Amino acid sequence: MTVVSTTSTRGRLLGAAALTIVALTLGGCATTSTAMPAVATATNPAPSATPNSPTSSPTSSPTSTTPTSPTSTTPTSPSTPAPAAGTVVLDTDLASADGRASIHLRVVATGQDDYVVQTSAYRSTLGEPLAVFFRQFDEQVGDTISEGVSFGYDAWGAPGETAQVPDARFRLQEAGDDPSFLRTAVLVNRPETSPWQVLGVSELHWSTPDRHPDLHVVDTGPRSGATGTVESAGGVPRWYHVAADDRLADVATRFGVTVSDLHYLSARQALGLAYELQAGETLNLDRTKR
Repeated sequence: MTVVSTTSTRGRLLGAAALTIVALTLGGCATTSTAMPAVATATNPAPSATPNSPTSSPTSSPTSTTPTSPTSTTPTSPSTPAPAAGTVVLDTDLASADGRASIHLRVVATGQDDYVVQTSAYRSTLGEPLAVFFRQFDEQVGDTISEGVSFGYDAWGAPGETAQVPDARFRLQEAGDDPSFLRTAVLVNRPETSPWQVLGVSELHWSTPDRHPDLHVVDTGPRSGATGTVESAGGVPRWYHVAADDRLADVATRFGVTVSDLHYLSARQALGLAYELQAGETLNLDRTKR
């Protein structure tokens, strides 16, 4: 996996952990070393850790940051079984607007809360490096990609590239147990540095089951490892602002949910949940805003 920090050019409101471009591939795929820089460069400075705010800001109800003794809660767990191995949850064609490049994408369940993207029917006469990314935004042809979180396979299709065709499979491993928050698949040109131009878009229609049908978030108050503040609307927690030294498991306990639930809720805002919480980032607690 390669992670590259990038700069936001479209003004979307995201937690700092989400301001990365992530390319996920299986071992053995042949990409060139120049196609995807391994670290942020001077032309792609890491974004500031400005806290996220929802588009329509709910009534703010910050909680006290004084830790209290934990209140007993019963965390929820996925009550719907994972799709059986081999279940197709997405099937779509992706092509450039001019028709000169196209690829078929099929997403298949592994049976273990993970999904594999199978590619086929690839063709291109563009003569430049290409990439396929799954995006959490409603992208359009002509947009530029230089921020947000993307899952995909990069660096194929150009003369002189090691990989003339995309790898047959790549994983959506860190998209969690329900990748349906990913709204579009995009075909982009792939210069060595971002921004990358969107050449083609496919709107995604998933058939994944709801793995968290009984998810209910209740704030039991600050505790050690979960001392951040909460924004609520109508008495219901909507956003959690991470404090220094917060721990994912403790934040989950504070709201009576599991770590998997937090991944599910904050898939768009903070895919950095796959790693460590960062002070100042914002976690979504409202499943309708997922």
